[in-house]
Amino acid sequence: MGTTWMRRAAMGLAAWLPFFVLWTAAGLSFGQVPFRTVLVNGLLAMGSAGLLGILVWFACERWPWPLRFRLGFYALQIGLAIAYGVAWTAVIVAIESLRGSSGLPALLTTAALSRQAVLGVWFYAVFAGISYAVQMRERLHEKETLAARAEALASAAHLDALRARLNPHFLFNALHTLSAVVRFRPALADSAIERLGDMLRYTLKENGRGVVDFSEEYEFTRQYLAFEQLRYEDRLVVNLDVDAAAHEFDVPPFSIQTLAENAVHHAIAIRPEGGSIWIRCQGRNGRLEVSVRDDGPGLTGEVSDSHQIGLRSVRERLLAAFGASAELRVDSRPGGFEARFIVPSQNERAEKTVRR
Repeated sequence: MGTTWMRRAAMGLAAWLPFFVLWTAAGLSFGQVPFRTVLVNGLLAMGSAGLLGILVWFACERWPWPLRFRLGFYALQIGLAIAYGVAWTAVIVAIESLRGSSGLPALLTTAALSRQAVLGVWFYAVFAGISYAVQMRERLHEKETLAARAEALASAAHLDALRARLNPHFLFNALHTLSAVVRFRPALADSAIERLGDMLRYTLKENGRGVVDFSEEYEFTRQYLAFEQLRYEDRLVVNLDVDAAAHEFDVPPFSIQTLAENAVHHAIAIRPEGGSIWIRCQGRNGRLEVSVRDDGPGLTGEVSDSHQIGLRSVRERLLAAFGASAELRVDSRPGGFEARFIVPSQNERAEKTVRR
């Protein structure tokens, strides 16, 4: 509240000073009145106008600018402007009377009083214009704040919808793998259950976050692939290439893991001989590039449709977390499939947020 009044007082002073300077300059232009007298007269005349301008500010708050045309509002403004002109003229006459000014008789003529009142109407228009301009600015700022809040809530709701759709999908596939391990390799069941527990802890931890540290997502992906290797053994070969700079970035949860899961189910599980997956993560020039590539058949028939579910979820998560700053690219050929996404650094995201 105090900050608001200080800001408004500063705006009122900034609006008052030019008139005071012009008033003083006009008085000095006659060359017959001492500077001190001109300065005092300017302070009294413009000071009283400024004090009455405070009432104008309150009036503008009491009757804000309507969103639609209202004849009554403009009639009210005309009435207030005339009232301001008359009140200011009366204040000037009173001040001159108390000072015993020799110019009082000239001021009390009809022509002089009319000029003074018209000038007061003009002052009202200026003060009211500044007041309403500040009101409109605050109204626009409030709308921008509400729009940003609505956008954030929509983004959060969108992410919640993605989690509700993606987490059961991951859990279903993980339980399917666990069932296969228990059935065909019972000796590894304890290890598989323990790894699944570690992964489930991550899924609960990420709930509610739009992004996570790269290190968390990368470690979760490694656990997932190790979990799948309990089932596929030598049929699943994983190659990891991650530079140190990648750990300085944030990524959406389940982003790398989903691409790895796609590769396992559409390049490894469908082939008796299995295959290889290459995960490469590089951070350079303020951007992180993550690539997941396999040596499977690529996008063909039903596999293509199934692929799109995971790719679409990753694309939507990237969009919700980074907007247009992130991108997802895919490259499919008979000798394999590659999905690659790029995200900006935290500093770049912060700079774009400040610019908005």
